[in-house]
Amino acid sequence: MVMWSSVPMNKLSTNLEKGYQIKYNRSMKNTHLEHLEDNILNAGSAGGLETVEFLQNFGKMLTGKKSELSISTKWDGAPAIICGRDPVNQRFFVGTKSVFNKVNPKVCYDDTDIDRYYKAELLRRKLKTCLKYLSQTGIVGVFQGDLLFTEEDKKFAKIGGKRVVTFQPNAITYAVPVDSLKGITVMEAKLGIVFHTIYFGETLQDMRAVFNPNWQLHTIHTDENIFIANANFADEAGVSKFNVQQSSKFTALINRATGSLKRSSEFLNIIHDCGKSKFIIAVIFKQFFNQRIRSGLSVSNTQRIALDFAKFYQTKMDDEIDSKKTERAKKRYMHMKNMGLAFIQKYESEIYFTVASYISIRSAKKMIIDQLNKVKDIQTFVDNIPSQPEGYVVSYNGTALKFVDDDFRKANITVVKQWQQ
Repeated sequence: MVMWSSVPMNKLSTNLEKGYQIKYNRSMKNTHLEHLEDNILNAGSAGGLETVEFLQNFGKMLTGKKSELSISTKWDGAPAIICGRDPVNQRFFVGTKSVFNKVNPKVCYDDTDIDRYYKAELLRRKLKTCLKYLSQTGIVGVFQGDLLFTEEDKKFAKIGGKRVVTFQPNAITYAVPVDSLKGITVMEAKLGIVFHTIYFGETLQDMRAVFNPNWQLHTIHTDENIFIANANFADEAGVSKFNVQQSSKFTALINRATGSLKRSSEFLNIIHDCGKSKFIIAVIFKQFFNQRIRSGLSVSNTQRIALDFAKFYQTKMDDEIDSKKTERAKKRYMHMKNMGLAFIQKYESEIYFTVASYISIRSAKKMIIDQLNKVKDIQTFVDNIPSQPEGYVVSYNGTALKFVDDDFRKANITVVKQWQQ
């Protein structure tokens, strides 16, 4: 082992090994979810085994067999809203993810708290609307959701000659026919929200998350002022099932990923121990893949990508060396760079198979997303162009991972979060 230290809606077009794992919903707040393929970088060979189990369960589900997966549709809402009864004093509160801050948690019991903790006027207004209406729902416990709209966000447009009400909380614009039951509910509502996580614990700081709380939504009392979207994925008509050819291809991808993961298991188990701080190999590997995906670069040529990773690492280290002002600091990072490049050279074969695993997992994930996207009851657009939903959160055996299409990941980085301005 190597050890070293906003779009105007009137422009819408009609073309429009276990034990090394991070358990996101057992011990952490739902402040960040990881992509399926990154599980092998986060949790080593154990993460690889778990990822294969995710895929195998999807293989069952998409061929009409029973699986152990829990699936939620990701609505592209923003900002995240945490609300409910403070378990310590039983007072109703709202806030963003900063409710869970270890230092200076921003828990808002009234409008005065909102004004004190948050500076952006738009965010203040939205939180005050949430406080006013969500406090009347009888929520028991603490919920997390994503805000879909408040009154000022709704607009009207025509798509294919049909009048729709629209709202755009983030990158995706949602369009609902005004003459549908859902459309009427949206038009009357003062706010829209989708809940996806419920928390349990004696204090806000020690709470643990459980995903997909639709089984508890019946306890929330709503009226015409609130639209609560259902995040639970359901395919009652069976339109998401694989055909024979798709099933065969999917199984082949799982087998391919399993084989390459075996060849890279040693490497995956030590990449968290190699490097220091932000230059740990596992961290840089994730940055490398994320940059390629968000830049629209292909993630398909295994040999090319393996070579590009070494260049990516060297460039990052060179930039860090150049930023240092003293020779002593430069020498320290030069040593780190040389050790890192030696590590990469030593594990050249394992890196190749890590990349191969990553590619096979992503290909299988794309097949899953394409099938799930066939179940759709609301129109979605990005930059006036018809789009698919943001993606899905899938829970299995205590771990929750997100299945998000590359097109959305690219679109999401260009969105200006006005409540953060």
